Amino acid sequence: MPSDTFYTAIDIGSSKIASVVARVGTEGELKILGTGVVPSQGMQKGRIESIDEVKTAIATSLEEAQRYIGRGVVSGVYVGVSGNHITCVNTKDVVDNPGEVKDINTHLLEQLIKSSFPEVGHSQEVLHIIPIGYDVDGLSGVRNPVGLHAEQVHVDAHVVLGDAVALKNTVKAVESNRVNVKSLVLQSLASAEATLTGDEREMGVVFVDIGAGITDLAIYRQGSPWFSAMIPVGGNQLTKDLQVALGTSFYIAEEIKLKWGHAFPEMLQGIEEVVIPSFQGQPRRMVQRKLIAEPLNARMVEMLKQILLKVRQSGLRQMPDGGLVITGGCSELPGLQELTLGTLGGPVRIAHPRGISGLPTNLRKPAFSTAVGLLLWGIKHQGEKRLYGSGESTLWGKKSFLSRFKKEPKVRSEATVG
Repeated sequence: MPSDTFYTAIDIGSSKIASVVARVGTEGELKILGTGVVPSQGMQKGRIESIDEVKTAIATSLEEAQRYIGRGVVSGVYVGVSGNHITCVNTKDVVDNPGEVKDINTHLLEQLIKSSFPEVGHSQEVLHIIPIGYDVDGLSGVRNPVGLHAEQVHVDAHVVLGDAVALKNTVKAVESNRVNVKSLVLQSLASAEATLTGDEREMGVVFVDIGAGITDLAIYRQGSPWFSAMIPVGGNQLTKDLQVALGTSFYIAEEIKLKWGHAFPEMLQGIEEVVIPSFQGQPRRMVQRKLIAEPLNARMVEMLKQILLKVRQSGLRQMPDGGLVITGGCSELPGLQELTLGTLGGPVRIAHPRGISGLPTNLRKPAFSTAVGLLLWGIKHQGEKRLYGSGESTLWGKKSFLSRFKKEPKVRSEATVG
């Protein structure tokens, strides 16, 4: 086993921290070696509020995940990031191909990546630069220009930026546990790796990952991410709404939401009643399940309207042909698919990691889409390196996208889209 290559994912969320250790089997299947899931502490909507609490939670999660393989085996990890500090821009630039031979080669594109950072201040870092497509001497829609004869290439790219302090605090919290962060990955991109089909990416799809503290949104067009945004509302807000409606504690409201919650009251039949435990001297009482569903329904309708607003802000007039794909722990709320279909139209799919050989049943849940997606990201992009420079922008995943698409653009920022 010491000769094996290990891949470790850490999903740092507002409600849980999940660490998963895996390797690739001889048949190409994913071999899960350990999983550690602990309650999250010190996180709020993608930002660290107490680094000591986050360090401790990560340490506990990693220790649990490494229980059966021994400490010290895991050296590098892939970490998901999110939060309202994440911004995205779409950029366009023109690249002239010098030299007597006008064939575009990988070496030329490797040289271009060195100057591809958009101009950002000290307060921001570059997470990803993702090529969307190329126009080669007037020929549009080219995805891989390597080997083509051309004098000029127009490049479109999707650039993901994050707050430098927030990202460095995340790295600090993880690396305090004697592991190296190989890459920070935008959570929506990671979750999409584990859940979206190739057809959905090509047709165009709105991908939504509803976490506890925040909802990530990504729009894919022609196979590539084209728009990214965050909505500062997640599953915890539903619990808070239910807490107020029932006059109980957050933890009791969370348990009731998980056991009896429903996003579409009209689907509930009869007068089913639920016991509300006593709280602060109040006796326990019975309430109809429809009364529990009403505040959850109101919040989910509001969230769906915000999703539609983000879609329109992207420039799309209507939902793409691939429809809406929803994942994340809150997506398991009963009635959500029916509510979404009635509110936004279809098609609508509740997604979990699937089609992955060797994936155990306990990870085939929407709540683990990010963690599993981070593993897949690491396996695909294992050659990437993390670059740090004093006062300079940081590109994460540079080599990953170069090896996957054999293309990296020289980027000039033009328009903010998220």
